Order: sequence, then C-alpha cells, then structure tokens
Amino acid sequence: MKKLLIGFAVVLVLIVAAALAVPFFIPLDTYKGKIVALVKDQTGRDLKISGPIRFSLLPSIALEANDVSLSNAPGSSVPNMIQLKTLAIAVKLFPLLHGGVEVERFKLVQPAITLEVDKEGHPNWVFKSATPAGATAASPAAPAAASAPAAAGGSNRISDVSLGEVSIVDGQASYLDQRNGQKQLLGDINMTLSLTSLSDPFKAKGSATWHGEKATLTLDIDRPGTLQNGGVSPVAITLAAAPINFAFKGNATGAALEKLSGGIDLSIPSVRGIAKWVGVPFDAPGTGFGPLTISGKLDMAGPKIAFNQAVIGFDAIKATGAFSIDSSKAKSTYTGRLDVDKLDVNPYLPPEGGKAAAPATAPVAITAPEAPTSAPPPAATSSAKVSGWSDAPIDLSALKIANAEFNLTANSIQYRKIEIGRSALALHLQDGKLEADLTEMALYQGKGSGKVVADGSGAAPVIGSAFNLSGVAMQPLLRDAAAFERLVATGNLSFDVTGHGRSQRDIVASLNGKGNLNLANGKIDGVNLMAFAKNAVGLGGGKGSGDQTDFGALTGSYTIANGILHNDDLKLTSAEVPMVGAGTVDLPLRQVNYKLTPSLAGLVAVPVDITGSWDNLSYHPDLAGMAQSLFQNPDKAVDVLKQGGAGGAKGILKGLLGR
Repeated sequence: MKKLLIGFAVVLVLIVAAALAVPFFIPLDTYKGKIVALVKDQTGRDLKISGPIRFSLLPSIALEANDVSLSNAPGSSVPNMIQLKTLAIAVKLFPLLHGGVEVERFKLVQPAITLEVDKEGHPNWVFKSATPAGATAASPAAPAAASAPAAAGGSNRISDVSLGEVSIVDGQASYLDQRNGQKQLLGDINMTLSLTSLSDPFKAKGSATWHGEKATLTLDIDRPGTLQNGGVSPVAITLAAAPINFAFKGNATGAALEKLSGGIDLSIPSVRGIAKWVGVPFDAPGTGFGPLTISGKLDMAGPKIAFNQAVIGFDAIKATGAFSIDSSKAKSTYTGRLDVDKLDVNPYLPPEGGKAAAPATAPVAITAPEAPTSAPPPAATSSAKVSGWSDAPIDLSALKIANAEFNLTANSIQYRKIEIGRSALALHLQDGKLEADLTEMALYQGKGSGKVVADGSGAAPVIGSAFNLSGVAMQPLLRDAAAFERLVATGNLSFDVTGHGRSQRDIVASLNGKGNLNLANGKIDGVNLMAFAKNAVGLGGGKGSGDQTDFGALTGSYTIANGILHNDDLKLTSAEVPMVGAGTVDLPLRQVNYKLTPSLAGLVAVPVDITGSWDNLSYHPDLAGMAQSLFQNPDKAVDVLKQGGAGGAKGILKGLLGR
C-alpha cells in the first residue's frame, strides 16, 4: 500500500511538472500560425499577433497575446477592424472538470473597434468564409439538436459561472457610414464586471466619453442564473452624464431583458442640449425645450411599451398622465393622455413676423369735416407686405413619422396673447394629418368648442380651424388675437376657415371660409359714428355723445375667399341711429375698406367710410354717397331743406362744402 501511495504521488508530481513544463516546450509560433490560418479560413480576415504570446496550464489555463489586430473589410477607411494592445485570459482548470467555469482573468487593454458601412451598404462586421471552392464546410447542427437540453449530468452542461478580474481598459469604438458620412466615436471606455456565481448578484460598471461628455453606466442583476434560464430577477440600471440622468429599478425577464417592469426617473437639464449631444439636428423655434423630468412606471414587452403614473415637468409645464407605444408595425402608434395645469405654448413658437403696432386706444376726434377733400389713406405699398405675418417656413413633414391618439386636459392655455381657460383636447394623428378637437373650452368669460386641422400629408401644409363660441367678451379676445380693442360686447360667433401654404403669410393669403357673429349690448370704443353722421349733415348733437358708438345688437355674416373677407349684411341696432354695413377686410395686408350706413330719423342715409390698417383705422363721411341718397329720395330731401337752422339747407351745404 505504501508503495502504491508513493507511486501515485510520483505520477501526480510528474503530471504537475509536465503541465508546468509543457508551455516551455510548445512551439508557440507554430500554433500562432495555425490560429492565424483558422481565423483566415473562418472570417476571410487577417489576424496578426505582433507581440509576444504567453501560455500556461497550471494553476489556470492562461493565454496572453500582445499587439493583436484583425484586418478590416475591403473598401474600409482604416486597415484594421479590431486592435488590441493586450488580450489576457485565465480560466481555472479544476472547476472545468465538474462543469463549472471560473474565469480568473479576462482583460482587454486598449481595444479599438471600428464598425463601418461602405458606400454599397455592406457592414464590415459581416464576415465571409475563405474556405476554397470545392471544399466542404462543416454543416451547422440542426436547430433541434442545438436547442435540446443536455442530459442530466451531461459533460456539456455548465453548472456555474464565476467571474474574477473581468475588465476593459482604455478602449474605444467608432462607427462610420460611408453613404452619408455619419460618424460616431465612443472613447475612454473602461468597464469592470463582477460575478461570484450565478446565484449571487451580477454587477457591471463602466464609463465612456461621447461628444466630449463622460457617461457612466451601471447594471445590477440580483439573480443572474434565474434570468439566464428565462426567469424573473430584480434589475437596476443607471446612466449618468451631464446631459442626462436616467435610472430604472424593477424586474426583468430573460437573458436578453425581453421584459421590463418597474419605476424610472429621467432628468434632462436641456432638451436642446441632449439633442446636440446625441447628434440629432434640432432647430425648433422659440426659447423652450429646456429642462425635462419624467418619472413613472414602465412596462415593456418587446416592441410594446406602456408608461403609467407619469409625472412630467417640461420647462414651466407640469403634468401627469399615461402613454403607450406600439412599434410592432412599420409606423409606430402612440396613445396616451396628459393632464396639464397651465400650458403655455409661446416658448415653442417662432417670433411673430412683424412688430405689431400698439393697440388703438386713443379716441378718434368726431367733428364735422372742415372740407370735403378728406382723402382716404394711401394704398398699401409693398412695405405692408413684409409686416404683420411671418415668412418663416412651416414644415409639417414630422407628422408622417407616426400615428397617435392623445387626450389632453388643461386648466389654462396660453397661445400668443390669447388666454384660454379650462379645456379638453383630443388629438388624432393618422398618416400625416393631425386633428385637434376642442370638446371643452373656456374663453374670455364664455365657452365654446372647435377643431384645428394640420395636414402635412401633401406637398404644402394645410391648416384649418372651425369654432363655435358663445358668451364671449369680444374686447379682450380681439385685443389678444389681433391687437384690436375698439369693439366692446358680449356675444356669439362662429367661423370655419382653411388655408394652405409654406408660411404663415402664404396660409393667410389663401384663406377660404365663412363665419357669423351675434353681439349684444355693446359699443364701438373711440368713435361716435352717430355723432359723426349727424355732424356730416349739419344736424349737430355729436359733441356731447362721447367717443363711442353704443348699440343694442350687432349681427352679420361673412365669407373669406383667397384671404379677402367679404360682408354685406352687417346690422347695428340702436335706438338713436341704426346702421347697416358692408365691405371687405384684406387679411394678408391687414387693410379695411368698409362702409357703414346710418339712418337719421328716417330722413337720409349718411354713409361713413372706415378705411386703413386695422390697428390704425380712419373714419370719414361718404359725402358723394350722401348726395346720391338725397337725389334718389327727393321727397325726403325737400323735408330736410325745409328745416331751419343746422338741420336745414344751410347745415347740409356746410356739411357738403365745409367752410
């Protein structure tokens, strides 16, 4: 027995000695040549190991290769696809005997990987076998055989994995698309992995520099073995960089994280900043797109993502809601709802095209004309064409990217100077056409409903809107919408207009539609049209009436054709001087050409012309129209001429001829 033990000890010593001595006698250059030939045969690429190679069997199977490179595909911009300063691998020998893998060391020092797509669209990471023609390549295993589980206790089953020193040191990766010149570079890559066993937590931490900013990534998996077998494990992921901070904590399913469910927190100091960082063109108008914060619960299963219990902060906007994305089809579909406290869209709008004139607030002097030579304002010149409306291009092509169904509620909405109260909005986006239905809207002491359409499916954008409003205070509405605040009244109005074009000016010039209004108990501030009409025929009574035109009702309808608004049925009801009106408003030039015709005690119609820019209107009597009315009504003219004083012939002649 003693001799047997001595013999066994001698054999064991010889085996260990052989394992230690073999690496010194193996002609590594010979095997290096075989490895190079094998790589060439399998990939069609050239493997070079320019530095020394070290190999050992005990206490671990270890290999170290220095100055390693793998050649690139033909037509690539650089000669090598992969370069390594050092590749070091060490796997413990004895755990392999019972089906375990214990990686003692896996280290890549200064790896450089170049991913590239050539001008014909061929990626360099697709390898071509260099097996000579006529040679028979080994057939791949049948899928069933490959996927069949190993028999219990089978030699090919890995019972456990352990990672020791696993790291990447000072690496870099680049991507180049020769078709469009797009290039990305990820530098300063450093990463470490830690895994005692498959039943213990897995931890990974790494960092890299992209576009001048360092980003740190961490991944923690509580039960990697369960995850590897398709089960569920708690997972935590973080990404931290100056342009973005992201964290996920929840559960994952499957080794490829096929499903995720948990809470997320996202913080972006500037949306514009992160767009620049990731290299996405972003030239949105306005001053918005600053800080963004999002938190909530994420459920992801393949191409379908649901995000619930969302709390969002975007610039000054605070909101809650829920969203879902289905990208299983060629065009993604977005659905969701958003409840906003105050929605101010002004920070996201381009500046208005021209400097708006100050609202017309000063009263207009109402006196009898000094002479009948009052001339209308000069015709609009080309300078009017370059003011008021924006020439900034309108591009709605982004509406074609996806389809969406979205519901929005807001306690208040600010658009330009227009203030809208509690509102409910339903958005429907399909194939480039966006419809926004305002099912509820509080507007300037009134309420209403409406629809806005933005159609980007054609060659030029089409914009349309239709609204029905009731009980609306007109003065603040017109002041905020069009810098016009002379009309003071409350009432109802409706309109339905559509325009098309590549800029705001083009759309206004192409407007077509119709509308009507019905106002009650109001006034036209700054001008007394009754006194003006009386003074024009010498009846007097105008100076003590104040600088306003009171009315009991104001009704009318209009049509718009190619940006020109036409009205011919305006009716102003007044106990003193009722009026009717007709005329046009040139919306592209913001010019008014309108005639009001009052009736004075049933005697004679005295038209009043209202002309000029809509924020600087002028009023003057239409003396020719008045004379024509007299001649067309000789009986009334005789009655007027019989009157004495200011209301008789002398007064009329003074009104016609001035002093």
